[in-house]
Amino acid sequence: MRSMDCAVCGVAAAQTCTRCKIVRYCDKEHQKQHWPEHKRCCKPIREKKDDVLGRFLVATQDIKANQIIFVEEPLVVGPKWYMSEAEKSSTTVPCVGCYTPCRLGKHLCRNCRWPVCSASCEHEALECSVLSLGPGPSARADTRGLNDFYRGDALLVLKCLLLQRKDPKKWTDLLEMQSHEEERKGTELHQEAEDGIVSYLSQRFLQRLEQSKKDVFEHCEPELLHRLCGIIETNYMVVELPTGIELSGLFRQACMMEHACQPNCYFQFDGSTMQIEVRAGGDLKKGDHLRITYTNILWGTHLRQHHLRLTKHFKCGCERCLDPTEFGSYVSALTCLGDVNKSCGGKQLPLDPVDEQSQWKCDACPMAMDTAYVTELQTHMTEQVDKMLAGRPSASEIELTLARLTQMLHPNHFHMFNLKHTLIQLYGNENGLELSSLSDGILERKLRLCDDLYNVCRRLDPYSIKLAIYLTVILVEIAHTLEEQARRNPAEASKLLEDALLRLKEAQQVLQKELDSVAGKKLNDKLQTEIFEWEKLMLTIKYQQQKID
Repeated sequence: MRSMDCAVCGVAAAQTCTRCKIVRYCDKEHQKQHWPEHKRCCKPIREKKDDVLGRFLVATQDIKANQIIFVEEPLVVGPKWYMSEAEKSSTTVPCVGCYTPCRLGKHLCRNCRWPVCSASCEHEALECSVLSLGPGPSARADTRGLNDFYRGDALLVLKCLLLQRKDPKKWTDLLEMQSHEEERKGTELHQEAEDGIVSYLSQRFLQRLEQSKKDVFEHCEPELLHRLCGIIETNYMVVELPTGIELSGLFRQACMMEHACQPNCYFQFDGSTMQIEVRAGGDLKKGDHLRITYTNILWGTHLRQHHLRLTKHFKCGCERCLDPTEFGSYVSALTCLGDVNKSCGGKQLPLDPVDEQSQWKCDACPMAMDTAYVTELQTHMTEQVDKMLAGRPSASEIELTLARLTQMLHPNHFHMFNLKHTLIQLYGNENGLELSSLSDGILERKLRLCDDLYNVCRRLDPYSIKLAIYLTVILVEIAHTLEEQARRNPAEASKLLEDALLRLKEAQQVLQKELDSVAGKKLNDKLQTEIFEWEKLMLTIKYQQQKID
């Protein structure tokens, strides 16, 4: 995180530059003294707008990798917008006041009866007064029923609605955001919002508020609620607290960063200040657009496009999506089977990757496939792979599946990637497949798999913005395998161990962007211990060699 000390004298400082909100000063004299150096760094971006992208951000100067570009306070931060099936059945929910994880039903706010972390925890008074108008949950409601009663997504919309009373400037900024109102009409998401949010808020709280004659909202009609749902769907950013609780945040400027399936920026969230820090993922040039991603960059193009159209209501035309090979990663490619009389080792790729109806054609022979066949094949493969990985497969089961899928999918296909990423962790950790018991051939295979996965990660995410955890796991598995090879080959031990240490240090560097996440912190703690032990081992080996010499 950014420094909390004065940029001139280094003492703890409370005042910040009012423009960038990054650099701190102990007094105005030191701020004036620092201005000649700081003025060039202050807010190195500008807002632009066009008919295709809408509003977006552009660098006004060269920006170094990991440099803070800007810091921003939220318009709204609230509960997670989309919840998984597991989260809908969880007994742990965020406190309505401070978002601390709390046990569902253990403590309730005295006024509104919503979950809080302790009897003494209070939340925002105006919000609480609206929620207190609603009826309590059924005494016989189970965990899923309680989660459905305490709807976090509806609470997020209510927080947005309250801005018109609490902060008119933020309310105006919020309403300027894209909502894709027309595109949402008639969609499944629009109907879900009607049933789960608009009707929920109107019937349980807003109609009662109107009947009570309390003057809270100037506007709260269903059309406005749907508009707010569209604004959240299109613009929300997932932010994670140190506790692991995920929230949704809306930020006026950060939400202007355009989507790309290969991002060049990342953000970190400070749960104590609720501010977001946007940083450069790699070196940016003057004129570069600031880009983040709203989808899973390990998915193939058609799956990413479908997800973005469904959840964000736009068609992505980024450089990766327009490239049938996806930067040479081939994570969407199929293996060409040739015709009846002749086999082929080519790759089947879409002629127009962003067209869902595009024909697929081999890059080595005239064989072509229509999109209906490809879609059916991909759907079948997705179901098969997801089911297998959910069932905690053994290494041998994954090997058999890989052998079967290789006949249809490119070795780098995203389903193959997920299977191989699981496999490298099983080789060396599965009961009966400890590293010491693996054959030399299996060790070599594990290294080849790791190298293949590493190369895909680097092609898709050169700045390790979204795949840092995946890449760290790969590098750690490489290091462990090299250590085992060193144990078996004393003559090469020093070289192999040095290479292993370099891999761990690369992993340490890669993981820096994930240190604000719970998973990143846990992995980093483990990594620090391993590096320390490795360095001790290297010193011991060098000492022994010196004694021999």
